[in-house]
Amino acid sequence: MKKFKAFVFRMLIPFIRAEKLFEWFFYRRVSDKIRIIVGAGPTNFPGWFKTDIWYLDLTKRKDFLRYFRKTKIDNMLAEHVLEHIPSDQILLMLGCIREFASPGFNFRVAVPDGFHADPEYVNAVKPGGHGCGSDDHKNLFDYKSISELFAQKGFAAHPVEFWDENGQFHRGYENDDKGYISRSFINDDRNSNGKPVYTSLIVDFTLQK
Repeated sequence: MKKFKAFVFRMLIPFIRAEKLFEWFFYRRVSDKIRIIVGAGPTNFPGWFKTDIWYLDLTKRKDFLRYFRKTKIDNMLAEHVLEHIPSDQILLMLGCIREFASPGFNFRVAVPDGFHADPEYVNAVKPGGHGCGSDDHKNLFDYKSISELFAQKGFAAHPVEFWDENGQFHRGYENDDKGYISRSFINDDRNSNGKPVYTSLIVDFTLQK
């Protein structure tokens, strides 16, 4: 049954792509800023255009041209997506993004935090860990390693919420217009006691001057 469902989905991909292009043309006409959710799944925020790899593969320039030939991207948002992508593929993605980014571009990224002070958290989210989805994790970033990766393609890092190498938690995330992160200190119910039980490494990336 699983193979049959996968086959049916593959057959539907051309129709999904056509439907998303229709949605895109309408979104572009009514939006004053272009805000893109990466690997959206069921996520849907007003004013943001949701995407997934089936119709916007961020490592392929031809996919960017299909959507952004006549416009530039102002904001992107990726919550717990990049840990599933190998670093070489992330660099390909960043090269495409930079080409189609507006001068004031901001890319808000949230991933599991490799510097989290709780070993149980790290063991759950590391590649091959015991947490949900970690069997597909390719990276466990900290604020230093992800900043260095993005810098290779000309992006400046602005850490928002993160643990440092000394076990100190830095809380700076707010629910602003740069993108909502559900797995953050203020939004995740696991932190309801006021302690940072489950947080994300959240970084805003802009184009280097």
